[in-house]
Amino acid sequence: MEGLTDLALDRAHAFYQSVPSIPGALAAAGLRGSDFIQGWKRREEPLDVGFVDESSMLDERQFADLREIFPALVLFGDPAQLAPVGQSGEMVFDRLGESRKLSLSRIHRQAEDNPILDLAHALGDDRIGFEAFERLVEAKGRDDDRVVVSERVDAGLMARSPVLVWRNSTRVRLIQAFRAAYEAPEDALLPGEPLICDGIELPLKHRKKRIDLEARGLIKGAQVIYLGEGNREGFAKLYVVGAEEPQVSAASIIKIEKAGEEEPFIPHAARMGATFLHGAAVTIHKAQGSQWHEVQVFAPDLYAAAQSGRSEAGMPLWKRLAYVAITRAQTRLYWVVRNRLARPVAPLSVEDLKAPPAPLALDPPE
Repeated sequence: MEGLTDLALDRAHAFYQSVPSIPGALAAAGLRGSDFIQGWKRREEPLDVGFVDESSMLDERQFADLREIFPALVLFGDPAQLAPVGQSGEMVFDRLGESRKLSLSRIHRQAEDNPILDLAHALGDDRIGFEAFERLVEAKGRDDDRVVVSERVDAGLMARSPVLVWRNSTRVRLIQAFRAAYEAPEDALLPGEPLICDGIELPLKHRKKRIDLEARGLIKGAQVIYLGEGNREGFAKLYVVGAEEPQVSAASIIKIEKAGEEEPFIPHAARMGATFLHGAAVTIHKAQGSQWHEVQVFAPDLYAAAQSGRSEAGMPLWKRLAYVAITRAQTRLYWVVRNRLARPVAPLSVEDLKAPPAPLALDPPE
């Protein structure tokens, strides 16, 4: 394969000699099984209508595949969000004729009087630059405790909702800082560490198992908390955030990247199963479609995006990043202005996961 070096193959071979896991070996080489999936499998019986949520994330190939499967598509997407990585910045619905679009302008994710909404709407003003926007964040923070300007990243908050960053290198550094702050060993995970599901690596013959895992909430992008070793080799006990029955035991391939190292650390490598990345920090691109009660946004990365002068589809990139990042917060936004991590005030724990979940802010009162 182009780009797959002999050194990467040697790493994959060495890993497989110790743990006979194909997904684990691929991960050691910097790959995953789904990297080899091309296109979509056509069904014997045609489908009539396809509904595509978060369609701003569709690339051209995915869109073409969907058009082959469905004679009619209904796309839902936010034109102010981020286009797929590596694309032109244009979204697949941008080229549709105006008669085929229905545009909505009011955001309903947060409560009507939420200052986060005011900040999201302010990004639509062509006259506002990064410095002016940051002054606006500070002003909101002085008037309303739902917006907090912070000098440091809160490690305790990272354990339950990720820091949102632009650059992948920032994500890896923050994850390693988080693990160092909690004195996590290099060869194992601590109960309470957050993970993000990166997909399910199962052969087609295990389709029912895949459906079962997805029904339990283990879909790509799902947030889980590591609870400990499973009862079988390669299995992990997990708490799936937001699931009706959150505690599961699943065959897992868990990868943790390290700064400056090509291969990730793999504390769990089942022969097949759900794959996970560490979830203490997540890129804003990956965060699209997700939401947390409290969100930390790493402003130094957005400043770097503003300094780069990059635009996507006629809109400054930093504004798209900021819009997506701040609207992931449902009740409180933390705007982190310094490249620092505050020491945790308590060790990692899973005690909070045993209590009944708090009602969502958007839930109707009983």
